[in-house]
Amino acid sequence: MQSVEEHLASFLPFWDQLDDGQRKALVGGTRQARFEKGAHVHSGENDCIGVLLVVSGRLRAYMLAESGRECTLFSVNAGESCVLAATCVLRMITFDLFLDAEEDTQLVAIDSDVYAAVIEGCMAAEAFTYRQTAERFSDVMWVMHQQLFMGLDGRLSVFLLDEISRTGSDSLKLTHDEIARHIGSAREAVSRMLKGFAQDGVVALSRGEVRVLDKAALRAHAIEE
Repeated sequence: MQSVEEHLASFLPFWDQLDDGQRKALVGGTRQARFEKGAHVHSGENDCIGVLLVVSGRLRAYMLAESGRECTLFSVNAGESCVLAATCVLRMITFDLFLDAEEDTQLVAIDSDVYAAVIEGCMAAEAFTYRQTAERFSDVMWVMHQQLFMGLDGRLSVFLLDEISRTGSDSLKLTHDEIARHIGSAREAVSRMLKGFAQDGVVALSRGEVRVLDKAALRAHAIEE
């Protein structure tokens, strides 16, 4: 098992540009944590957990409406970091971001105050932070584009294509409710759309599973606006 210092050196490209005092502060202000699948990791703007480095597993970042409807914004995979959980450092973040563990997840969390002090004293650290923020906001804008300009069939098709690409399998272990939470729709609407896809031979449905049969048809739905 790697030490905190080894994780920081592996994840942070500016590690070698820090002085001994900054490195010591980061090590002292960092903790390792484990979350079981489905656990809440970060709950909105009032929960400033810090900068998260995902050692193993996967996090889902999403927005939560007052109605309880969710919409996935992006995922943080093993080997990636998430600076948007440090909302008390990045004041430009004015929306509530929630993070759940999609799998059993091991992560390293850097205290927000410690990280803020480091980026104030290291231009490379500041550049890394804002580059990471820009990349995540690019992901968010793509989701907003889908919500504003694509119908449910298009959003569902994009999601299914992304999932089979990510998992390397045409059979996806997902419930209709899980899919609805990812794409920001109601479970009933997703179920109706999936049944329509199944009738057209695009997918096959079984309990807790969606098997993609016709990727070309999904791509056709994905590009229609």
